[in-house]
Order: sequence, then C-alpha cells, then structure tokens
Amino acid sequence: MTFNYLKLQRNGPIWTLTLHRPEVYNALNAGLIHEIREVAEAAQIDDEVRVLVITGEGKAFCSGADLKSGVSDPNLGNVLRSIYNPMITALRGLNKPVIGAINGVAAGAGCSLALACDYIVAHEDAYFSELFVQIGLAMDAGSTAFLMQSVGYHRAFDLATTGRKVGAKEAKEIGLVAEVVSGADWAGKVHEVALAFSKKATLAISLMKLSLQRAYNQDLAATLASEAEEQTILGYSEDFAEGVTAFMQKRAPHFKGK
Repeated sequence: MTFNYLKLQRNGPIWTLTLHRPEVYNALNAGLIHEIREVAEAAQIDDEVRVLVITGEGKAFCSGADLKSGVSDPNLGNVLRSIYNPMITALRGLNKPVIGAINGVAAGAGCSLALACDYIVAHEDAYFSELFVQIGLAMDAGSTAFLMQSVGYHRAFDLATTGRKVGAKEAKEIGLVAEVVSGADWAGKVHEVALAFSKKATLAISLMKLSLQRAYNQDLAATLASEAEEQTILGYSEDFAEGVTAFMQKRAPHFKGK
C-alpha cells in the first residue's frame, strides 16, 4: 500500500497510522479519508496485526473537514454516506483494538475520528471540540452516538451546542479519554499502551468490542444515516454558507436560523 496523506508504520503486531497533512492541521479530505479506511480494512484481514494506533503529524491530531478545499457535493448527506461513514464503520467494526493517540486538537469530524477509537490517550496539550455548530451544522461522522456513549445526554448536549474546547484534563474527568500524558512521556506511553494491547487476547477483545457496542443498544448505522439526513438539510442552509464564509474571513458568523 502506498499513501499520499498518511504514514503507516508496521512494527510487528502494531500498526501506527499517522495523519500526514500537517500544513492544514491534518484536515480530512476525500483522499485521506479513503486511505484511513484502506488501512482499517487491511488490518481487518491481516492476522499479524493486533492493534491499530491512530495519531497526527505535527501540532494537531485532526482539525476536521478541510473546508478550504471546498465541498465536492452540495448534498452533504451524500458526502457522509459515500466518504465519511464507510471510514467510521471500518474503524468501529475493526476486529482489533484501535488506540487513539490524540497529540493535539481534535475538532469537528476530527473529534469524531478520535472518539471512534476504542481506547484514547491524550497529550496534555490536546483538546476536543465538536465545532459543527459554529458553521451551522449538526454533528456527524458518528459523534452523535460516540458523545452519548461517553458522557451522557446533558453533557453531550452541552458539548454539541456550544462547540467549546475541552482540554485533556476535563476530557479525562468526563470520560472522553482513558489517559492524559505529559509531553516528555508521550511517545513512550503511546508505545507502552499499544504494546500492552498487542499482547492481550485479541479475539476476546474483538468480541467484547462488538458486545459493548450492542449492549449500549445504540445502532451506529441508524445514527450515521440520521446524521446524513440532517446534513443534507443543513448543507443547503443559509447558516452553513455564512458559517463557511465567516470561517474563511476569520470573523464571527452571523447566523439567521435558516
């Protein structure tokens, strides 16, 4: 496999996927999303792989969708169904543990990508933001389900409707992440966690992963479909157009609620 937007390091049973678009804070474009999905699907069928680590190059984990590259289809629901949702489904359904090594900002769809991981280790300087509302959109790429599973309805509503930054310390306190690691210990701790998981009973973990998702009684496929319906509507809204324009002009948006 060759990649244009990510790096893949294979170290025995540990695969480390590094998002590699540091010039745009590892923002997601169609190419990067496809490559993440390709790695997940390859890991699924490779018996030697025991754990997949996802992290980002440079200062950011993932800043979300690459708005500056434009939208390929004005029907955002179609974009989710054809591009984003298959990536999330591949990661969430992977029969091995997925470790999110969140080295910096995880915002918008980048936050969804982080929360799609099974075990999250955050750098002390990392933060999370469901900033969809700031450009007039609802959450997507699974965040609707993942936030509810992690923090419950009222806190999820807070994070969704404010889009506020959640630092690593708060993220651990509210249950978004498992561990917070200082800069000096970062690389060593990520490797330690990955190595520990690589030595665990992978088949048992894969079945527990599936069972936990079922036990929550949350149908991810239905959630993904619902998010796509919402974005289909919102993608044509005046607020979304204003949100993107304001983002480009680096000013506060003036939403009209339509």
